[in-house]
Amino acid sequence: MLVERIMTSPVFTLTPENTIEDAMDMMSRHSFRHIPIVNEDEKLTGIISDRDIKLTLPSVLSDDDPEFNLKVPISRIMRKRVTYCHPLDFVEEIAMDFYHYSIGAMPVVSSNRIVGIVTQKDMLNTFLELTGITEPGSIIEVNVEDRTGVIYDIGKVFKELNIRIISVSVYRNRDMKGYKTVVLRIQAMNPVKAIEKLEEKGFTVVDPMHLYQ
Repeated sequence: MLVERIMTSPVFTLTPENTIEDAMDMMSRHSFRHIPIVNEDEKLTGIISDRDIKLTLPSVLSDDDPEFNLKVPISRIMRKRVTYCHPLDFVEEIAMDFYHYSIGAMPVVSSNRIVGIVTQKDMLNTFLELTGITEPGSIIEVNVEDRTGVIYDIGKVFKELNIRIISVSVYRNRDMKGYKTVVLRIQAMNPVKAIEKLEEKGFTVVDPMHLYQ
């Protein structure tokens, strides 16, 4: 899936000359937590988050810097080293940056200009869409040998039953070397018939109740 499919665009921005008060007002009015900072050419120069502002607020009441107040330019507290992506990057790839660097939001840049932004909420919504959890149905987990054609073999079972597979996710099986766990979300409220057919074909279907015995 491409970033351009999930990014928010157009994106609200401020300039380094805008004040902390401007940033707080924009966040409050539009209910978001990150604002990219651009220069007069609309090129990305920084980013500010509600967390940056919260960490700064105690200084407003401090005697250490009496001239520091909410009228101070954003440039004073914004983060200038910004991780960004391109609209044609894959969501699966930028997900690694969100995970490794604990990123809350990532600006999207094309031709040196900001064209959108991707947030943690966008990433979560994408995950929910990919897993098919937003559609009614049932979940089946199958432990399978890590071999070529295994997904095809599973698919044939559901074709015989005329049951639509909404989504397929594959995970490394931590307990069984050389095996993967395939998680299927199917368009059937009662998965019993599908489970019986899978087991009849020699597949090992995970029973969640056994995990707690």
